[in-house]
Amino acid sequence: MRKIVDWVVDYAHMLKGNALMFVHREPPKHYLGHVVKGKTPVIFIPGVLNRWAFCKPLSDYISLLGHPIYIIPSLGINIGDIPSSAKKVREVIDEQKIKKAVIIAHSKGGLIAKYLLAHDNKDHAVLGAVTIATPFSGSAMAKLVPHKSIRELAIDSKIIKYLNSHTAINHKIISIIPEFDNHVWHAKGCVLDGALDNVRVANRGHHKLLFDKSLWSVIVENVDKITGQKTKS
Repeated sequence: MRKIVDWVVDYAHMLKGNALMFVHREPPKHYLGHVVKGKTPVIFIPGVLNRWAFCKPLSDYISLLGHPIYIIPSLGINIGDIPSSAKKVREVIDEQKIKKAVIIAHSKGGLIAKYLLAHDNKDHAVLGAVTIATPFSGSAMAKLVPHKSIRELAIDSKIIKYLNSHTAINHKIISIIPEFDNHVWHAKGCVLDGALDNVRVANRGHHKLLFDKSLWSVIVENVDKITGQKTKS
């Protein structure tokens, strides 16, 4: 019964995120207009079928701490393949001349972040990534959805196997793992072997934790772990 309630609550939060995507087409001016010297630039990558605004409550919070916030409009609803999506992120990094940034990514976005770190970060423009509910080992649920953008997340997909073979950059990633994830069906859940840290949080739901204000400071703290700096919030 509890898991049924968790599914319902999580999908209510998913609908909230979808409403935000519909309402907010352009990022707030404060994303790049309210910047405190010394604060780490943050690049947001949403999950599959999500635009940047799905993460808006969290990105607003981090922006108002003074972090410059970058989004990737060219990702659209994030249904492109992971390598192509990583290339789009890199294009924004180059266009905006972003340096010493940390990626915050939800779900599939974490896989895009890992691909970029492994293949297109020779200049170390990105210091690392804080991933939220990312299926690093894939999800059995993906096989139930007949769309290539979802099937890409299956446990036995080529890209999941490929990313799992690239372990050298795992130490640049912090994986935030909900207590119960209704979308990541795998024995390992969101655990990433060799990660800088695997942080388990008392939150139940794949989407819900993005909207849990009690976790936002935890996410910022983990950005600080990657940069090696301590940010006052």
